[in-house]
Amino acid sequence: MAGQRLTDKTALEEQLGTGDLFMVVDANDSTGSADGTSKKYDTKFLMQTDKISVSNAEIQDLHNNEKVLVGALSGYMITVFNVTCLCTYAAGVEISAKNLLFGYDDGSDSFYWDKHSRMMNLISADTSFNFSGDVATIGNLNASILNKPFIIWSNGAFVGGWSMDVYVTYCYTKVL
Repeated sequence: MAGQRLTDKTALEEQLGTGDLFMVVDANDSTGSADGTSKKYDTKFLMQTDKISVSNAEIQDLHNNEKVLVGALSGYMITVFNVTCLCTYAAGVEISAKNLLFGYDDGSDSFYWDKHSRMMNLISADTSFNFSGDVATIGNLNASILNKPFIIWSNGAFVGGWSMDVYVTYCYTKVL
């Protein structure tokens, strides 16, 4: 509301999400005034955490259709800090012994950001998994990550009855 002091506004008491905006003064742009110009700033350029729900049908098809966790932006790379998967067991124990992989390119199971071997294998309970990037040399991509989305895929078909909520903490970084 115009004329309302910032200190009189209600507080945001949850995490910032995609599309949330800040108001900033760009001191390098004097078109608005000598002190700078007011502009909006999208939270996607700050570190943020997004929640992506993955249904059982999507999990069972990850070997054919990867799921985008963070969309690509032209001229930017995505820097991922952490991924947490909260898996919900429903029925049918996972017996496929397949791998869940995270990265920028699903063309090869040799190049990924991180992975979990034998994901949910023989687990019949709700389970949490935390990933922070594979530090081994195999966790690299032999290509640029500029303009690429961050995705999740598997190296084969999962068969168990489980779903998951994936929390990805990341930021967009402009490549100059």
